[in-house]
Amino acid sequence: MVFSARRLLLAALLVVAAVIWVRINKPVEGDVLLELTSRHGVTTADLLSLVALAMAVVIAWPSRRPSAPPRATPPAAPWGRGPGPTYGHDRIESPAPGRTPRGGHP
Repeated sequence: MVFSARRLLLAALLVVAAVIWVRINKPVEGDVLLELTSRHGVTTADLLSLVALAMAVVIAWPSRRPSAPPRATPPAAPWGRGPGPTYGHDRIESPAPGRTPRGGHP
């Protein structure tokens, strides 16, 4: 399992936003969906915080893919940019002055 610092930071920011939203959503609360006590309950505006918390859990959950091992050599140049590896049969040789190229014809 792989933990990513970027994913954990994003999840933490979502949790902070969810907590802040629960504190400031009084003007737009809407209907009470679930009454917890006579003075407290879950309203429609609180659902946004629940969604943000669920997203934070999904984002922070470690991925199951293995981490990539560090590369020992730099990646090859993309096609059309810079020379790739050279091989003996890929070289183009020009004949010396006064000599014919391989194959016998000039």
